[in-house]
Amino acid sequence: MRKVCILACTMFLIAAAGFSQTPSVAPLTNEALAAILGPAAVHGSCTLPQNEALFAANRPRTGLAKTCSATATCGADPSVSCSYGGSGGTCSFANRNCPNEQGHVTCNGVTTWCPTTCPPSVWCQQCDATGDCFACCRCDGGGAGHCAFVCG
Repeated sequence: MRKVCILACTMFLIAAAGFSQTPSVAPLTNEALAAILGPAAVHGSCTLPQNEALFAANRPRTGLAKTCSATATCGADPSVSCSYGGSGGTCSFANRNCPNEQGHVTCNGVTTWCPTTCPPSVWCQQCDATGDCFACCRCDGGGAGHCAFVCG
């Protein structure tokens, strides 16, 4: 019985020691931080001075230009595409969606359009022929409800 009691007390002390908090350490002084984070004490022939340190994220990229390309479908016509290999360029495209969009690609500010324009819609043809408010509103891209409200 005595051995069991000693064993139980020992286990309790080990468990208590494992869950106890360690005393907090005082924060480092500015001098201690400077000693840890400061420049190396010895500069060999391969080390860079601290004001000339070269970080990987800021390293100049040689031979790696940002490229972009864009292709737009032009319906029955062949598609158009463009690409730009310089740095900082942008590319965008819009597929042909007649009668609202002819289709084009733009690379670094230069736009190339699909070979042929969209044929005029039935609404635009009616607007040109009669000057009808509803047809002209629809030709300009207005929805049926909006045009009915506008034209009364």
